[in-house]
Amino acid sequence: MEKSGFFNSTSGDRMYDAADFAGYFAKLVSNGIFYTSADNLRVTPGGGLSVNVLAGSAWINGYAYENTEELNLTLAAADGVNPRIDRVVVRWDAVERKISAAVLTGTAEASPSAPSLTRSDNIYELALADIAVAAGAVGLAAGDITDRRLDTSLCGTVNSLITAVYE
Repeated sequence: MEKSGFFNSTSGDRMYDAADFAGYFAKLVSNGIFYTSADNLRVTPGGGLSVNVLAGSAWINGYAYENTEELNLTLAAADGVNPRIDRVVVRWDAVERKISAAVLTGTAEASPSAPSLTRSDNIYELALADIAVAAGAVGLAAGDITDRRLDTSLCGTVNSLITAVYE
């Protein structure tokens, strides 16, 4: 089947939806964060067992995400015996029809690892940071947070087919 677009509708003969536009834009712009500043969607300690996701924007599968103000996310209580690593993500959810920041809670064990990202037809996650939660922790420090935004296998920055040549 051939498809083309986007043309004005005459008597309802052209019907487009969000998936049509997202499919178009996904061919032009890659997934990742917009690196407009070093603080774009950066994760910082938020008091107690919580983190803050600073303002910023991202692009996932042709869809835009924007966080306009500091967003506080609460982590699960620490295990009393073993440490764990949680992961802060931006999640595109096709079923819920939204993109939002979330915490993936890791498994407490002697040698913990960060939870895997989900990347399926309905869920696609970009990692912003990994959070080391010590056994019995009641708070977090900046050193407990590992920035993952520039790791191209976990997140990366938005790139596009449109490039400028500077002389």
